[in-house]
Amino acid sequence: MRFPGGVVYTKEWVVELMLDEAGYTNDRNLSRLRILEPACGCGAFVVPIVRRLCNSLKSSKQTADSLKDCIHAMDIDESSVAICRDEVSKILLFNGFSYEDAQYLTTSWIKAGDSLLESDGGYDVVIGNPPYVRSEDVPADLRRVYMEMLKTVTMGTDLFVGFIENGLRRMSPNGKLCFICADRWMQNKYGGKLRGFISESYGMELICRMHDVDVFESEVSAYPAITLIGAKGSSKCKYVVCSDGFGPEDVDDFKKAVSGLVVSSGSFSIADIWIGGTDPWLLSDPGRLRLLEEIRSRFPSIEESGVKIGIGVATGRDDVFITTDPNLVESECMIPLIKKEDIEDGCTPEQAVHWLVNPWDEEGRLIDLAGYPKAREYLESHRDSLEKRHVVKKDRSKWYRTIDKVNPSLKSKPKLLMQDMSRYPDPFFDDGSYYPSHNMYWITSDTWDLKVLGGVLLSNQMEFFIDAIGVKMRGNTMRCQAQYLRMLHVPHPKELTEADSEEFKSAFEKRDRDMATTCMQRILNKEVTMDAGGNETGFVEVV
Repeated sequence: MRFPGGVVYTKEWVVELMLDEAGYTNDRNLSRLRILEPACGCGAFVVPIVRRLCNSLKSSKQTADSLKDCIHAMDIDESSVAICRDEVSKILLFNGFSYEDAQYLTTSWIKAGDSLLESDGGYDVVIGNPPYVRSEDVPADLRRVYMEMLKTVTMGTDLFVGFIENGLRRMSPNGKLCFICADRWMQNKYGGKLRGFISESYGMELICRMHDVDVFESEVSAYPAITLIGAKGSSKCKYVVCSDGFGPEDVDDFKKAVSGLVVSSGSFSIADIWIGGTDPWLLSDPGRLRLLEEIRSRFPSIEESGVKIGIGVATGRDDVFITTDPNLVESECMIPLIKKEDIEDGCTPEQAVHWLVNPWDEEGRLIDLAGYPKAREYLESHRDSLEKRHVVKKDRSKWYRTIDKVNPSLKSKPKLLMQDMSRYPDPFFDDGSYYPSHNMYWITSDTWDLKVLGGVLLSNQMEFFIDAIGVKMRGNTMRCQAQYLRMLHVPHPKELTEADSEEFKSAFEKRDRDMATTCMQRILNKEVTMDAGGNETGFVEVV
């Protein structure tokens, strides 16, 4: 069996770098180490592993039987296993092994099967490029088996998450796991369990982000990073961000930087960072990390400052529930709706472009269609398609509901609205005229002047923060989702001077990011002053 889209091979120079960082080097007696490659494919990792093992044996005689447990490689695709065995056999024959010993070792080392179903342990090195298979491409029955065996695998996780947990569980106490795979688990919601699992029992030693580096034999959009994980310890993680020009000629400088011998290079930047916990890890350009850590330590979270954050209404059938006809059904069932395409220059339209056919009353209950003949006729005309939605399968009597209930208090409440995907954090103000659609996130507050908060969110510092805790799509498009917005840290409105507030408000109204950024930096340059009792008394600007 082969999963769709999961086979991507790693370039040799990247494999060699990973083997070096994992400590599988020719200067060691590799016959005493056990190495696991859980998704070997045609041998991108196994072939260099066997070459290194043979080189380390030059000064000692080893029998085939004594080497049979040194390497364990597996792949779910039998044809790939056959190719891998053939390549390894050639290397063994070249290095003086007999045909019989070469066949014995290749069949002992390289097997067909599902590595995620294996649980043998004691490996000194676990290394490879686990398959990048999306959750929906894994058969449901098999996914349930994985979920029973692995605590970090859920219905929504991509397959490589299971490979990371399985590999860690099979490591020896002082072993190393070194994978190159998509790094989205470090920041996406579905990676929370894996982040917690690693933080609790292991130690991140290296994260090397290579998003724009040519690391694979074929061109893929995989957001790759080399990740090195070892035993739990107190040391910081080496965090490296490579530029698109990073290549084999930069490997020596890279290894020196990771060892602490050099600080930086034109092709990469490096920093020591603390990471842990289940929240999205703070990852950004190393030059920004100090600023972001300062923001997080100085300011409360945005919710602690008196803010509520949520997402607009999901209907399950926008073509039915969202219309441009304000008179489609009874006026009591029509709500002016804002969609991202309705926004122009950061402003809501003067008149509604879209309307929501709202099946909920002011108490949050479904309306009785008998009292709304136009709504009943309209919704009944789409009943077949509405009943096919997953949300109504448990209760067919609620066939005309939207996925989300409409929050009555949000309909007329002033709010900031932010698009799910945009180049920059781009808040805009709604005075309470509109209800947000599902591709909009709303922000309300009883403590903030929302236009002042909008200026704060418009600053580059907040952009850096969302970039560091969230994920980006191709083209540097940000995901300004609620899970990331809730992790922002902002000044408390009580800590802002009247002049600061007016400047943020002006920046928001003018859509002036530079003004907002300058104001935020001025606030960051202020030190808190304390009285004799340790209470905050104000700020002193640091020059």
